[in-house]
Amino acid sequence: MVVLALAACTESVAGRAMRATDRSSGLPTSAKPARARDLLLQDGDRAPFGQVTQSRVGDSYFTSAVPPECSAALLFKGSPLRPDGSSDHAEAAYNVTGPLPYAESVDVYTNVLNVHDVVWNGFRDVSHCRGDAVGVSRAGRSTPMRLRYFATLSDGVLVWTMSNPRWTCDYGLAVVPHAVLVLSACGFKPGFPMAEWASKRRAQLDSQV
Repeated sequence: MVVLALAACTESVAGRAMRATDRSSGLPTSAKPARARDLLLQDGDRAPFGQVTQSRVGDSYFTSAVPPECSAALLFKGSPLRPDGSSDHAEAAYNVTGPLPYAESVDVYTNVLNVHDVVWNGFRDVSHCRGDAVGVSRAGRSTPMRLRYFATLSDGVLVWTMSNPRWTCDYGLAVVPHAVLVLSACGFKPGFPMAEWASKRRAQLDSQV
């Protein structure tokens, strides 16, 4: 089974979070799990901002959040929205045209996930971020951000936005029975179509696992 998470970045782009408790159903599956690396966007694939090229997730991604209850809303690397127990994990940042840090991470699972529970637990955890939140990375601390929007707009997809007057990060969580994808897209201007993009990536993921 695979879990794919989509996340956005901020001035100092999001980073690692504490791992969530196991939210899988525990049901075994006989299907051979896909390789997590193969489920990420590949070099030359197209995204809403154009063709992408993979790169390393750098030191500007957050590794912790202040206060800690905003970890689910801010962190991409090591997102706590990902269930425990994955059999494979991969992540990548992407070089794109313009100042738009974008990254994806995906987890694959041997057991079947309860898609509804993973999404709604994520909705609950993200909603706990109710005030100013600061992301901490190896590159430094971000300026305070706030949760501006969060919603489950389609089956298996959660999206939310963290922003301040200078920076906006759009995040997505896409879940299928064998994978979880976390997406992150940040920029100086709001308006990244995360709801549509996360739904599209979920459909692509569902066809691969």
